[in-house]
Amino acid sequence: MVELRGAGEALLHQGFAGDSYNTAVYLKRSAPEIAVHYVTATGTDPMSSAMRAAWSVEGLEDDLAFAVQDRRPGLYMIELDRAGERRFHYWRGESAARRWLAELRAAGIDRLFGADLIYLSGISLAILAPGDRRDALTLLDELRGKVGKIAFDPNYRPALWASRDEAAGMVREAVASCDIFLPSSEDIEALQLLPECAETAMTADGARCLVDGDWVQGDLAARVVDTSGAGDSFNGAYLAARLRGVPPREAAGAGLALAAKVVGHPGAVIPRSS
Repeated sequence: MVELRGAGEALLHQGFAGDSYNTAVYLKRSAPEIAVHYVTATGTDPMSSAMRAAWSVEGLEDDLAFAVQDRRPGLYMIELDRAGERRFHYWRGESAARRWLAELRAAGIDRLFGADLIYLSGISLAILAPGDRRDALTLLDELRGKVGKIAFDPNYRPALWASRDEAAGMVREAVASCDIFLPSSEDIEALQLLPECAETAMTADGARCLVDGDWVQGDLAARVVDTSGAGDSFNGAYLAARLRGVPPREAAGAGLALAAKVVGHPGAVIPRSS
């Protein structure tokens, strides 16, 4: 999505971000040797072209990012309070990304076969039409045994769902098809979930992560400027470490360290030089 955030009085800075994209970026930065393919859909307009150029700079593969005529990127604006906690305002009713599943189906899901890891977020699920959400869960089942592991972050956003019960039901079904579950404590509380997945890394306030039933304590951020992208950066670093064979507790430490760094900068995707 196009990201707008404050850049001084009456000024906005434009960038590109979004939960699944942020995770893809931080996974690639954490493990440059891993090929990261971003599954989504864009338009064919100049903004979509600029977005794809930004992906290329990050080293992401866009062969599974489908171009859709007469659609454009979604847009969101970040509003921050004094503690750096964020509130999002979205404009994405006609976003091309809402067609990611239909375009993938048309291209053939066999293009995902053989992947070491498939990552899906609850937002990528929620932006689909209700019927397509059910098909996305079917897709996860179809991928079982044909890919290495499936990871899922519920990333619950109430505004994207008709009700909390609907979201909770879909998330529970998604978790049942996954190998790695990456909720926040807020997701667990809001949706009344139980961490039933074999591998669960639950992030919580205070730079903590619950892994294998034990808390991993990370270092607190030196300063908090913007919490956008904190959970996504954790996911990227955690999954990169797990793909390298690092045990879950050590992987959680890597995720917490990166998240502490990310919240010290404005925007969800911090500069590569940071």
